[in-house]
Amino acid sequence: MKTTFALVIALCATLGCNAQTLDDVGKIVIGFHVPETSSRETQELKDYLSNKVSHWIAQAGYSSNGISPLYLYPDISIDSEDVAEGGMKNVYVITGTLFLKIVQNERNVVFSSVSLPFRDSSTKKITAIKNGIGNLQYNKILPLLDEAKEKILKYYESEKNTIFAKAELMCRRGEYEGAIAHLMSIPSCLTSIHQEALEKADEILNMKVKAYNDSILILANSYLANHDARSSLDVLSSYQDATETQNAAYRQVLTKAEKLVTAAELTAAKEKRQRYLDQKEREHHQWAVEDEERRHRMDMDNQQMAYNRAALAANERLTSQRIASNERLTSQRINAIKTIAANYYQNNQSRTVIVKHQY
Repeated sequence: MKTTFALVIALCATLGCNAQTLDDVGKIVIGFHVPETSSRETQELKDYLSNKVSHWIAQAGYSSNGISPLYLYPDISIDSEDVAEGGMKNVYVITGTLFLKIVQNERNVVFSSVSLPFRDSSTKKITAIKNGIGNLQYNKILPLLDEAKEKILKYYESEKNTIFAKAELMCRRGEYEGAIAHLMSIPSCLTSIHQEALEKADEILNMKVKAYNDSILILANSYLANHDARSSLDVLSSYQDATETQNAAYRQVLTKAEKLVTAAELTAAKEKRQRYLDQKEREHHQWAVEDEERRHRMDMDNQQMAYNRAALAANERLTSQRIASNERLTSQRINAIKTIAANYYQNNQSRTVIVKHQY
């Protein structure tokens, strides 16, 4: 099967890529959720806690962007509240505990938990609590993530067939982007399973391409039936290189259309097609440049991160290299699959866990 990278670029461009989430694809995703039963202080500081916790999660090499049944639940408990006179305003001295737990939401299974004591003061009670939590160090959350990681990976191993079945169902409904996104929710550190997911995603991407090209050929043929060869050529200019069978059908329609237009119209149509292909090539080049810049930023981040972030990233790169050695899955093809997944997460926030980092 022959499928060019230009094909992939064209399809991904329709989704409006958010490059900030591309590197999150393949990481363990832990969402953030504040239950209605949590304390009043937790509810008031919901947004602050979301940004604080998601920053911690990112530092540890995980992600808060994507599809996941895993959530981090926070809850603030106030242990003592003292009020001291402070001149014009009283000063609140707050002692409390931030409880965090990682939960597999569908079954309400707790994978790990930790309690983080804090103490601080301010002229406002809620500010004192916020300051106390803000002073908590990143390494305090590490036991929570360490304890959960092995259980999370075992969970994905046990749910492999369910994830693949859901992707298959979405694919049959024509929901190709969603199917790919669900497959890419499997962490890349599960090398063997993640590679299976990539290969399945590659098959689904080919199905998406075929459906796209089928629509092009149907429309082009309808124009020909109405004796509008020029419009047929315009439509065919967006055709993407695919299977030999589909390419043969494309050439057949193209030949018919070319015979029915003037020399000038044919020249214009060929020039339009070439401009289209040149644009795809420029996008291809730009993608490669941006991908290299992202890799450089990741390497720079890894040097500054605590908790073995560099080792985790190295393992992810090794996984990608191992997968990319497969002739059918070049690094460009893998990036295309990741882009579709990343944009699905971004464009379907009501069905996915998305936390914008504003820490």
